[in-house]
Amino acid sequence: GREMMRLVRDWRVGWGLVLSIVVSAGVVSAEDVSLEPPAVRALLARALPLLQKSAATYIAKRDCFSCHHQALPAIAVATLKRAGHSVDTESAADQSDFTEAYFGGRGKRVRVGEGVPGGAYNAGYALWSLHAEGRKPNGVTNDLVAYLRTKHRRDGSWRIRTHRPPLEDSHFTATALSLKGLQLYAGQSGAKDLAERTGRTRAWLIRAKPKTNEDRVFRLLGVAWAGGADKKVKEYARDLGTRQRDDGGWSQLDDGSSDAYATGQALYALRQSGLAISDDRFQQGCRYLVKTAKPDGSWHVVTRSKAIQKYFETDFPHEKSQFISICGTCWAVLSLAELLPSTPN
Repeated sequence: GREMMRLVRDWRVGWGLVLSIVVSAGVVSAEDVSLEPPAVRALLARALPLLQKSAATYIAKRDCFSCHHQALPAIAVATLKRAGHSVDTESAADQSDFTEAYFGGRGKRVRVGEGVPGGAYNAGYALWSLHAEGRKPNGVTNDLVAYLRTKHRRDGSWRIRTHRPPLEDSHFTATALSLKGLQLYAGQSGAKDLAERTGRTRAWLIRAKPKTNEDRVFRLLGVAWAGGADKKVKEYARDLGTRQRDDGGWSQLDDGSSDAYATGQALYALRQSGLAISDDRFQQGCRYLVKTAKPDGSWHVVTRSKAIQKYFETDFPHEKSQFISICGTCWAVLSLAELLPSTPN
């Protein structure tokens, strides 16, 4: 009985690992890729320690918060934990401690709209990551909420300050993530203020014209998070869905090639908008991700951003493309994790 079930389970997980490695080597076609939970779980089990190791290396070498090595990995790790993966909880807590210490050390500036490198989108990512790891409201989250309020424009948008595509290049990203941050930590005392800001934000997202996949993803996410515009959510989801390539993936730019960053984002946004896991678009997108995964558990995304700091290693593969590759890996993880059943915490 139980011994036989254990043997069957171990066989399925082992076969899933072998299959995912073979697929990533290009031996199996996307149509033959298994999206059964054991195969997906085996693939994500390789990505998880890589994400946690690289995030830990980053804070050991740098003293500033980043969305690429703190926020997105924290969100991905928390998602895998909910899906039943065994995570290094001490390392996860270290990331949130680092985030709180970084912003806590500049609280006076943050409260008045200063001291957040990258601006509103980075503050939004920080709040999302703290919430994902389970942090309760505190002085740091209150300061970041105050920061976002000071940066909210009358037209309903939050603006990106510097341009490092694709991660830091979109007013849609800054706007959607800022709204998300307020929703997570504004609290009951800020409910009335949030309702007014949500209406303005929704109106801007609907009015503005997207140009890139990043724009379209965060337009869809922002309007879905804002609520009250179901027809627009469906319209934007259809628009994003029609941009899927023949290989199952999405591209950052209309004239570019598919990659894990754009594909993972698109699939995540479509799921947030209500797309079923069984939908052919979601299935084909996930097959693209499984097929393009590297044996080490990463996805390679080629950078198209000019470096603004001296190159250094973070224990993530792909050398000068490692920052965008860890982001692409996180988005791929967030999408593929949708195929796994959630488990109670």
